[in-house]
Amino acid sequence: MKSIQILFSFLSIFFLTSQVCTQTPLSEIQGQATVSPFEGEVVTVEGKVTEYFGDTWYLQDDYGAWNGLYCVGPDVLVAANPPYWSSPRQPVVGDVLQLTGTIVEQDGNTQLVDITDFVHVDFWNATAMGTAVSISEMADESLEGTRVRFEDVTVVSAPDEYGYWTVSDDTGETAVFGVDTDDAGNNEDADGPTPGDRYRVYGALRQVGETYQLDVGDIDTLALAVGVAEAFPAQHWTVFPNPGVDWISFGENGVRGTWEVFDLLGRKVASGDMIGLMRLDVTSWQRGSLVLFWEAEHVSGSVKFTLR
Repeated sequence: MKSIQILFSFLSIFFLTSQVCTQTPLSEIQGQATVSPFEGEVVTVEGKVTEYFGDTWYLQDDYGAWNGLYCVGPDVLVAANPPYWSSPRQPVVGDVLQLTGTIVEQDGNTQLVDITDFVHVDFWNATAMGTAVSISEMADESLEGTRVRFEDVTVVSAPDEYGYWTVSDDTGETAVFGVDTDDAGNNEDADGPTPGDRYRVYGALRQVGETYQLDVGDIDTLALAVGVAEAFPAQHWTVFPNPGVDWISFGENGVRGTWEVFDLLGRKVASGDMIGLMRLDVTSWQRGSLVLFWEAEHVSGSVKFTLR
């Protein structure tokens, strides 16, 4: 009888512990809906910090849509871990955390607040490049809190006193927050965003009411212009037809320069000299979404197009 009681006690403890530690995937927290089905409930989640802002940060547990969450945790301090860090700190990019807190909806964002318990699982984990989107495509509830990237955008306005600046592509214009100017690969713009600069921008998507913004984690310099006048004149160029099948056309009569085409992973597909209005045979190119970049007589531009 005593053995049975011990076994029952062990199973009870194991069951209760399992219940406490049960983790809910972030895709279920988001619920593929505007309002989380877990609103007002206490949940336990686990994921990787992809962007952080002091005592708030984004958590993501899988790649792509519906897998992000905004967390508010002023009392979450990761213990010192010499020689990596010598004193308690708040979560940073690359940390893997298990968190228990309450789900709320605020300013359009599904958030985890009132965090009562946390476990620091790992650190220095790499973040994903994120889902490639255009500015018009970013306004999507499913991408809330996830890593996304703009393949090629032009800076419209420099950062203001609060750290907000704007970028545009051929689908629209949006605000971004934060500046990243330090990169070991030396592929950053030391002067920061200046009107006319062209970047590839990575970050986490935040919804604020009815608007969306990108909270920047990284930028790659694609091209730097002296001013808006140098960057904008060529933006009216388009690829025709789009989508293309056997051939595409772009350029302008009398204009000379160079062109390059990349896929959305940054791999070069083709390149060449531009002499006026171009018509290219693309039957051997890979199918899917591509980006055309050009430099021509002190102007530059880009356009996203598709081959079928």
